[in-house]
Amino acid sequence: MESWLRWGKGPMVALLFEVGGQRYGLDVAQVVKVLPYVRLHKLPHVPEYVAGVFRYRDAMVPVIDLSQLIRGKPVGALLSTRIILVQHPGPSGAGRVLGLLAERATDSIDDGGAGPVSSGVAVPEAPYLGGLSVNGGTMIQYVKVENLLPEDVRERLFAESEA
Repeated sequence: MESWLRWGKGPMVALLFEVGGQRYGLDVAQVVKVLPYVRLHKLPHVPEYVAGVFRYRDAMVPVIDLSQLIRGKPVGALLSTRIILVQHPGPSGAGRVLGLLAERATDSIDDGGAGPVSSGVAVPEAPYLGGLSVNGGTMIQYVKVENLLPEDVRERLFAESEA
């Protein structure tokens, strides 16, 4: 997505969340809305990190548990647990809304123009991990929304409805 092309080319505002005590960030240009946690309808036969679906503005939105995806443990039931709605390129490339379940998703930062930089380490098992930045002594790992889902999962979650 275009917002990731901005890295190093100007200020980026990021929505922060935590997984296992580490801070992660999402470019707010990809964020549609942040919602309080709602009850999700579990789906059978999907990867564990697919927390379920919920209805939002007359559409079913799949939700990914970022804690389950990143560290293999489900998100905690905290008052600060949120569903972050983001634009995700569906299988056809058309933007679709995807929910991201995240802990402590209540802060944002302006990187002050520094932008994230590469970690210098390739992690093919986690292609969604982007660059790193430091804010107030805290390391922040950025997440690339467009790389969150493997192609087969993306096709299953964004299948066209059979009406």
